[in-house]
Amino acid sequence: MGMILAGFGPVWETRQRAPEGMARAYLAAVERGDLDAALATLPPEAREAARERVEVQLGNRYSIETLVLGRPSPLDRLAGRALPPAWATLLAEVTTVTGERWKSTSTAALVERDGVWYLAAPLFA
Repeated sequence: MGMILAGFGPVWETRQRAPEGMARAYLAAVERGDLDAALATLPPEAREAARERVEVQLGNRYSIETLVLGRPSPLDRLAGRALPPAWATLLAEVTTVTGERWKSTSTAALVERDGVWYLAAPLFA
């Protein structure tokens, strides 16, 4: 039994961290100036509408201080509260391409499609 749990644990944790990876992938793509990669972290139906907001961010740098993943509690689900399946909240120091710096917080809902997590909207946009 212990071996089964030991084998399942890393798979479960990797699945739990997939939304965090999507948030980090978005910011890394923006920092690299890779518009297509940044848009690929959004669901296909949201990409065109978000294009301009993402383009404005290209080249910015994000030093993540805190990244928190949230999910509705079992009580939220039982109560039928209208919450996304998951969300990411980040606190980061933002440095624009012009050198301006500030700290900001951004929250984006996460959606899962066919086993893949996506940001519902661009972070910090």
